[in-house]
Amino acid sequence: MINATKNDIPGIVKILTPPFSTNQSVNRCVKQDYRRLQCIENQIRYVSNISIRNNMAYINNTKTGAVLCNLSNGKKATVLDDLYFLVQVSGLKLGLQLIEREKLLKQIHPKTDYCHLWFIGVEIASQGKGIGTKMIEYVKQICREKNLPIHLETSNPLNFKYYERNGFNLYRKIKLPIDDFELYFYSWDPF
Repeated sequence: MINATKNDIPGIVKILTPPFSTNQSVNRCVKQDYRRLQCIENQIRYVSNISIRNNMAYINNTKTGAVLCNLSNGKKATVLDDLYFLVQVSGLKLGLQLIEREKLLKQIHPKTDYCHLWFIGVEIASQGKGIGTKMIEYVKQICREKNLPIHLETSNPLNFKYYERNGFNLYRKIKLPIDDFELYFYSWDPF
């Protein structure tokens, strides 16, 4: 695994867009029009920039897998980042809804420091070869060194067994008032 840089963002977008193109949570955040896939790509660019700023974006050596994390006590999105998101991902109306959604999610997230696992994915042709597990192990090792738990949410039931096999525990399930699906909150503790 290597730390991703801005130069890796096109590759990260190429890796993560196909597996997340049908993800309910990701699609909840993007305009649902003829530009939907482009908006998903822009959402991944947005997250990549924040993760890279926090040194929490990784790509595997063969450039077939990527993981994007953020630190609860790390660098946040800038005003320019958020403007980019509004213009290139969500639009104003949906963007305002997402601000309310983020407030609700923040109430569920821990009040202590943690690593938030935003995106992890392997290009479709390379799935099932243990790449995702190696990436999770890499992030867990970094979080062990920092004494940080890892938290994530998923709306995809196909992910449950994967996260549980990798030591994550379900700690909350909720349907937010502005969503039409349930979110499942998982955590991993290095202690």
